[in-house]
Amino acid sequence: MMLLLLLTLLSAFGSPPYDPVDVSLTQLRPAFYAAVYLNKGSIAVGTLTGIGLFRRYEGDSVWTNIRPNTITPGVGFASFGGRHQLYLAGGNGLHRSTDGGSTWRILTGWRTKEVLSVAPDPVDSLRLYISTPFGVYRSTDGGGTWVEKMKGFKTWYVRRVILDRVDRTVLYATGVDALYRSTDGAESWEQLSVGVPEIKWVLQHPVDPNLLLVGTEDHGVRYSTDRGTTWKQGAGLNTSAVYSLASTPDGKELYAAGFQTGVWRSTDLGASWSQVWTASGLDAIYTVFVHPRNPDHLMAGINGSGVFESFDRGRSWHDAGLPTAIVRQIEMYP
Repeated sequence: MMLLLLLTLLSAFGSPPYDPVDVSLTQLRPAFYAAVYLNKGSIAVGTLTGIGLFRRYEGDSVWTNIRPNTITPGVGFASFGGRHQLYLAGGNGLHRSTDGGSTWRILTGWRTKEVLSVAPDPVDSLRLYISTPFGVYRSTDGGGTWVEKMKGFKTWYVRRVILDRVDRTVLYATGVDALYRSTDGAESWEQLSVGVPEIKWVLQHPVDPNLLLVGTEDHGVRYSTDRGTTWKQGAGLNTSAVYSLASTPDGKELYAAGFQTGVWRSTDLGASWSQVWTASGLDAIYTVFVHPRNPDHLMAGINGSGVFESFDRGRSWHDAGLPTAIVRQIEMYP
């Protein structure tokens, strides 16, 4: 009877018994999270300070480091039954917090030490996917054990893995050589014929799941209207390096940014792009973010210049903090 009760609790909350009690979503304030990979200010003096996962509550202007001294390429979130789980893709593994970032636990061992991105299953609280320099790994027990899932890949390094918005058995992964798709929960992968190598980012449209967009190293944005079977070039960004893509909640406006590109916008589902911000004097933009409830509000994570912010759909921008940080991802939760 006790075993049955324990299994029921694990299924409901998705947390092994060693994790702290989850914080209710009703008690969690909406906040922005910035994944700081490195910090140019600390590199100059040979330290790793000023890195980690930073949080800024909505309506505030102060960033607080809630996971210091951790090289942080990415962040992910999941909620089950009104409870939340916060994941940090780190240079020393996958970290999880179930109490709003107060305490953390590393879920991975030496085989999956460096994690580049995380994709929690939105329905099954025990199923997780991560991308690493050594491939894609899957856990079906909440991070207790991990299994390499690379059947069909031609190279090991995988920058990013995401779950399909409609079908949880479908995943997309960006390799250094191509974009890959799995239709069986990562058991096997097929290479999609994007037409160019070096896929940096993949985005699935929030309304039309058949529309995929990828950012590439030297060929701008390419898009597919049939879930990756055929691809077209987005006009306007033909020779640019695009590191990040984002969409407004209704999918009517798409944004792209990359190496000394500034920020670009498309209003025709990726077919053409126009520049909305030159970002003069700034280096690479590693991530572009659109507020999930306010399409006027944009953020950009800059290489060595922290976060910049716009409240008018990208027409004007201001410095929003973390001035020497290399910001790889910005998200909002809940």
